[in-house]
Amino acid sequence: MPLDNSRNTPGYVCGRIIAAYELIAARVGEELPLNDLNLSATHPVYTIPRLRAGQVRKALARMRRRSPARVARVEAYIADLVARLDHFPEHLDPEQRAEYVLGEAHQKVVGLPF
Repeated sequence: MPLDNSRNTPGYVCGRIIAAYELIAARVGEELPLNDLNLSATHPVYTIPRLRAGQVRKALARMRRRSPARVARVEAYIADLVARLDHFPEHLDPEQRAEYVLGEAHQKVVGLPF
């Protein structure tokens, strides 16, 4: 199934954001901490901001030196995803976790506008 850009459930969007973060880190040869990735599937409010302020920010800074225009596109793309949420959910129930897995998988297939 392709990416569903109209699907704005909290679980699906959070999964897409985490997948985007993983793709950014991979672009500069880093991996995000597995504990944070596992926790993000149940408690996005704790992990998404921490990842964005830590490893993802550093990865984007490294990428920006080589290609500022690409980083601007990626940041705008992620900003659009975040804007779909009123807030990061504190907890995802089992159905929302399934949505999270779908969003993460769909985003990884599509990739990012690098």
